[in-house]
Amino acid sequence: MALDYSTTSTSPIMSSQNNIPPISTPPSSSAYCFISDKDVHCVPINSFNSFSDNFLALDNTAKQNDEADYTPDKLYLKNKNLLYSLNNPSLSDLELESPTLVNAQLNTGSPPTPIHHLSTSSIVNGNSHFQQTPLTTITKPSNDINLPAIINNYSTHAIYLPRLIVNLSENLTTEFKELKALLIKIFPTWSPDDNITLKQLTGGITNMLLSCTNHQLNVTVLIRVYGHGTNLIIDRHREFISHLILNSIGLAPPIYSRFKNGLVYGYLSGRSLEPNELSNENLFPLIAQNLGNWHNRLDYKLIENGVEKLRTFSMNLKLKLKASNPTTTTSTTSTSSNTSSHTKTKKFKKKFISNVWELLEDWIDIVPINPDLISSFDGNLPHEVTKDNLKSIIKEEFYWLKDNLIKSNSPVVSSHCDLLSGNVIIPDDFDMDKPITELPPIEENPIRFIDYEYMLPAPRAFDIANHFAEWQGFNCDRSAIPTPHKSNLTLVKWVKGYLGDLNAPMDQVEDLIEEIATFYGLPGFYWGIWAMIQSELSNIDFNYSNYGKLRLEEYWVWKGHYLKKQQQQQQQK
Repeated sequence: MALDYSTTSTSPIMSSQNNIPPISTPPSSSAYCFISDKDVHCVPINSFNSFSDNFLALDNTAKQNDEADYTPDKLYLKNKNLLYSLNNPSLSDLELESPTLVNAQLNTGSPPTPIHHLSTSSIVNGNSHFQQTPLTTITKPSNDINLPAIINNYSTHAIYLPRLIVNLSENLTTEFKELKALLIKIFPTWSPDDNITLKQLTGGITNMLLSCTNHQLNVTVLIRVYGHGTNLIIDRHREFISHLILNSIGLAPPIYSRFKNGLVYGYLSGRSLEPNELSNENLFPLIAQNLGNWHNRLDYKLIENGVEKLRTFSMNLKLKLKASNPTTTTSTTSTSSNTSSHTKTKKFKKKFISNVWELLEDWIDIVPINPDLISSFDGNLPHEVTKDNLKSIIKEEFYWLKDNLIKSNSPVVSSHCDLLSGNVIIPDDFDMDKPITELPPIEENPIRFIDYEYMLPAPRAFDIANHFAEWQGFNCDRSAIPTPHKSNLTLVKWVKGYLGDLNAPMDQVEDLIEEIATFYGLPGFYWGIWAMIQSELSNIDFNYSNYGKLRLEEYWVWKGHYLKKQQQQQQQK
């Protein structure tokens, strides 16, 4: 159902336009991002002048440090890595078709692109109702256009504020004064006179989840501030767009805003699971059914298109800000000058991380060399591993693993990639003791998944195997991981839940179990490399290096079984 701007307190302001403002107009550093016709649109926020000043002022990147950008000197990140570049594009990152395009975008005489007037048609998609709105062109931006009427056409939209950094240290000493002001700007029905309270749920001063309640309106939203150095390992553009699209089809709570180092999004009632609850036979068929629904309904190509649009907006913003403020610092001027000269002779083609294999390879490029990592590879390979050859050996191992796994032809889907117990939400009143005799209609499945930081296109068998690996918890009790064999009745029942049919034919079940078994080693390799990076990035009191070594051991055990099975198959031929 359409949002009612006059009564809904969690509806961020939204407008629409495609044009790039001329240099004489202050460049908008913010955008509205919304779903229309199953597609993502990113529109400059100053499309409607009467609402522009409110958000053009939300720019403090020159005064605040972004902890998510933190790169310690001891980490081998002289040139950082691709993910960092994607999260923080510079002028040299631009993908330009021709120098003419740049000039046209920055030309003060360029005619404005028409904006769009919105007409509503209600679409029912699966288990959710959302507004899918065709765009029809009208003439130009106008203060007379009814902004609330435009908002009411969308159930999925958010404000993108790439130049606003939230300083948690300052907020903690001022009773969250800055965050309260941000919420009042995002939500038009919130007032400075309202009783707004913020409560810290998790994390420290550089990685925090806050609940924010407006007691007058009886509404609670969440604010997450990104962790230390996470721009090096997480694609924040992809996380934001994935959340938008998930919400548009009823698979995620609303998302209201993204600022440079965090998100504002909807509160989902219920509780998260403990690792030992993942194997509860009265629960796991529902988890499996919900994951199967994710894989079937989400089109990763829609997410890819949305991510590209958001990156294009960020890149164009760099150009516009540079053009509107030529008196920048020496280093920036030098970089821009070099870039401008380069565009005269060469097209830029920017590589994007578009699947789990590319992400893992990017992580390997920045993984720090430490004793635990050397010990893991040296103790499981026939040749000596030292700090001098470690990186090349990790790459060789990765290529071997990738080449063998892609032979399984596991379908590529939009994968959660981090379905641990804490990211599975059940209702507070869920009865763990009630047996499941049949699967409910998917719209009645009470399970919800949260936290979409690591979502990427990946083989479905990886997403499933990765979830099973999380049954062991952070203690790495591998005995808790279900054995991937057709004789394992727990796995058989889980796979039937994933297929959406507790009476699924056994040949179909066994084929999927075999497919999943092939990927049982990848989660250990993936999170082992991740943990080694976190050992130097994170300021959380946790032994990431030892955890990484334990997860890599999970990979080596799988590899031994895999090679033995291959050898037996060769002998039988």
